[in-house]
Amino acid sequence: MNNFTTIEKYAIIKVLSHIMKADGVIHPKEEEYMDKTYRDFCITINDLEDISNIDDIQTKLVISGMSDENKNKAQALFVGMAKADGFLHPKETEIINQFFV
Repeated sequence: MNNFTTIEKYAIIKVLSHIMKADGVIHPKEEEYMDKTYRDFCITINDLEDISNIDDIQTKLVISGMSDENKNKAQALFVGMAKADGFLHPKETEIINQFFV
């Protein structure tokens, strides 16, 4: 997981957060998934502030500029978050499709 650049990690976290909130319910399994991603990416409290300052346009640019390998890994993370609560909500799919269609 550590072949993502810092800004790529931030963009991925930003999208995961959108997916987590998409259906209006933050499930404990989604929180666990996010916590694991924070650990995998070595995200600190200070990083969270930086992540909150990234807007959606910048996020989209970062993800579209990733290598194909990193895009595939990011997409797998997004789908993992969407499925974490055991239900793939249409709004979650819509968010993922914004980046990979």
